Amino acid sequence: MNFKELEKIENHGASEKTPEMNSYQKLMLSEYLEKEKRKSTCKENPFVYFYEDVISTSLAFDFKSALGDPYYKNADDDALSCLDICNEFKKLSQWSVNGWLHNALKFVDNIVLHYIQECCKEVPNKYSHSGVEKSRYVHLVEKQGDIAVAGDRLRDLYDLRNSLEHRTKVYSDGKQELVAPRRNHVRYTVSKLYPDALKRILKTYNA
Repeated sequence: MNFKELEKIENHGASEKTPEMNSYQKLMLSEYLEKEKRKSTCKENPFVYFYEDVISTSLAFDFKSALGDPYYKNADDDALSCLDICNEFKKLSQWSVNGWLHNALKFVDNIVLHYIQECCKEVPNKYSHSGVEKSRYVHLVEKQGDIAVAGDRLRDLYDLRNSLEHRTKVYSDGKQELVAPRRNHVRYTVSKLYPDALKRILKTYNA
């Protein structure tokens, strides 16, 4: 709801002085102000706000204590980068999803590295045909349970991000063309895979 919609409600309420309309008006105004307050404070604790916004529920886990520095601090900064692009995940547009996804993967990479190196006490594996970043997700896939599924989701998102970055089609005569991405498909895929990955990571840390 924006200010024009609020104004419309207020004008309508002024013309129809009924208890029901007044109650409805107050409810809408209260919900709007609460939402705006939450947005204005999101940068005070980017990590928590971002995580909760993506999974649409309370975090109920102290990642700050669990991760420690530098993992949490770096993730906090990456969360802020995402929030600068869009501070409400459900409203992430097809036009901003590319830049958002780049930072969102950096955010979760901090948690993935912590899990591999500090929780599992392992050195991240290197896999053929996979770079440093993707290898971390493959490493998770070789585990069991929710963290393995999270790794699979993140691997798919990493491939999706790369497809957005490398969109040049080269023809046999040497001519090149930049292929337009399927933006709606990208937005839909991100909306399904990224929250699921974060939820499964949370379940793993809560176990």
